[in-house]
Amino acid sequence: MPAKFEIDLSKTAGEISPLWFGHNLEHTRSCLWRGLSAQLIANRKFAGMPQHNGVAAGWYPTGSRESWCLLEMAGGQKGTDGETYTAHYDPRNGGDCQRQRIECFKAAQCGIGQHGIPLVKGQRYRGRFALLADREVTVSIRAEGEPVNPGRFQVGPGRWTEAEFKFAALKTDDDARIEATFGGPGVLYVGMASLRPADHFLGMRRDVVELLKEMGVPLLRWPGGNFAGDYRWQDGLLPVHRRAPLRSAFFETLPHTDGYDMHEIGTDEFIALCRELGAEPFLTLNLSFEGPEEAVAWVEYCNGGPDTKWGALRAERGHAEPYHVKHWTLGNEMGYSHMRGPHTPGGYGELAAACARAMRKVDPSLVFTASTGWSEAWYQGLLATEEDYYDHISHHTYNTLPRSFEGEKGAEEFRHLASCPDIIFRTRARGDGYTGETRLTVLDMRDLINESPRRDRNIGIAFDEWNVWYGWYREPGVAEGIYAALMLNYLCRESRRLGITMGCYFQPVNEGAILVEPDSARLTPIGQAHSLFKAHYGNQLLESAPPQDADVDVAASLNPETRALTLTMVNRSPEASQTVEIHLENAAPKKIEGVLLSSDSFRPGSVFRRSRLGIQRKGDTFSVTLPPHSVARVIVS
Repeated sequence: MPAKFEIDLSKTAGEISPLWFGHNLEHTRSCLWRGLSAQLIANRKFAGMPQHNGVAAGWYPTGSRESWCLLEMAGGQKGTDGETYTAHYDPRNGGDCQRQRIECFKAAQCGIGQHGIPLVKGQRYRGRFALLADREVTVSIRAEGEPVNPGRFQVGPGRWTEAEFKFAALKTDDDARIEATFGGPGVLYVGMASLRPADHFLGMRRDVVELLKEMGVPLLRWPGGNFAGDYRWQDGLLPVHRRAPLRSAFFETLPHTDGYDMHEIGTDEFIALCRELGAEPFLTLNLSFEGPEEAVAWVEYCNGGPDTKWGALRAERGHAEPYHVKHWTLGNEMGYSHMRGPHTPGGYGELAAACARAMRKVDPSLVFTASTGWSEAWYQGLLATEEDYYDHISHHTYNTLPRSFEGEKGAEEFRHLASCPDIIFRTRARGDGYTGETRLTVLDMRDLINESPRRDRNIGIAFDEWNVWYGWYREPGVAEGIYAALMLNYLCRESRRLGITMGCYFQPVNEGAILVEPDSARLTPIGQAHSLFKAHYGNQLLESAPPQDADVDVAASLNPETRALTLTMVNRSPEASQTVEIHLENAAPKKIEGVLLSSDSFRPGSVFRRSRLGIQRKGDTFSVTLPPHSVARVIVS
């Protein structure tokens, strides 16, 4: 028997907000490094501990053995324009600003190099080294074993020389080398190195940016997540090559780069990316050391007029118009034990409220989200406060990814994952979240708000992190794609009822929705699912209550201007095809078109095939057949 749905185009239930379909851009693992960032040189600012030979991690010594290397503090040396490599905007913060020293004892070639650099044949690249010497020396730079253009630079004492060069790759090579050498005797210092494709977008890969556009990013949360607790926004006001590396305090945040972020993206680059994507920016404050003064400065930099201190600085940097950043989170996961800063509702609330009060004096239109936590006690403490310092409360959910993908066990685990959205949005799971046995659901969150003294304040839920746990440590597959499609269907149907104000998938680049390779990038099944749902943005939700015990999930919406109907359907059965019959009321359909995402497998690395969906129509009723674990979108116009 087919699963039958009645869709009445006269029964609308409010707008489907684009803000429910946002994403995170957190500096974690390989989201930036070998992900969104176009930078190809590892540890390009010489952070961390040296190797046994005195060379920074990721680099090797080259040339004569009559030499030695040392990592030392960069200390006050000036560049050609009087600036420092690398430095903090605010010296009170201290930091890991180092330079590589290479000393050659005789008339021979000495230097450093790096391998493992991915190059694509015919691609044009631009690079830069910051160089300083104790005497006049000639530095040669080679890539792929060939001189770059220009390939030789005169370097001396007193001021840093910016050695800028370019070349086109002669072949595709995932293990290309770049080397900088000089003729001794003498001492050469390297303060920074850079190599990027010439066509980068403000230091970001254009192919990844285009995939973010294809997927749809109406809201973008940055810089974290956990990384927000390490971020110093004022460091981002330095030129990108002179920003100090940022060290992560949490071991899991940046394991692929030895715990350091090279600070490729600051406020200006982030806002430019949001404008390129058409995304609403959503900034997270660092409440580990960022009090009201620094929070106010950041708001003023983003939103202040040119007559304000920080707004004037933004204008001087080429951004005369304010950025108008409306949405801000007052810290990330401050109710957990792993973040630095106050962990009790009272201590957190005191600091967060002070920041919010001061920030609203700069811009009264700001919308604040209070931090999430594990337990009911955290939210009850936040909701007991008498001060209205926040508009929304953050909520995070991570479900467990299956470990079996074949046979009866695989089908059982797939069904459990596919049932998780229903648990998240429609069941209650009260309990102590610290034990790991239970997690508060969105319905729990709404109950806590409705039962609190703040129930009349219309407090929203910012569902600003959702994903499957440890999904970023394996190649995504169709199982995660089905989960994402179901979550997006539920966000369409349930968000207004539950008071969800925004949602953010965690996170697209190299952690779920986009897989980035050295010479290519593609949407995973998760990204493909997101791209189908763009047609719902801004539409009016239509009632589409599912039949009982159906393996088919449906969301429907109506474009208020064109009157086009969009339906997204998910077959969550791991083994059986499902026929879906849709009867339309108060509609006069002229054209029905469908897209199908299907696959032979749901194991890790599996992909969706995109094809035309077969549609059988009879008057105001049409039917489709969905293969196992598949997603479809139908547009009726």
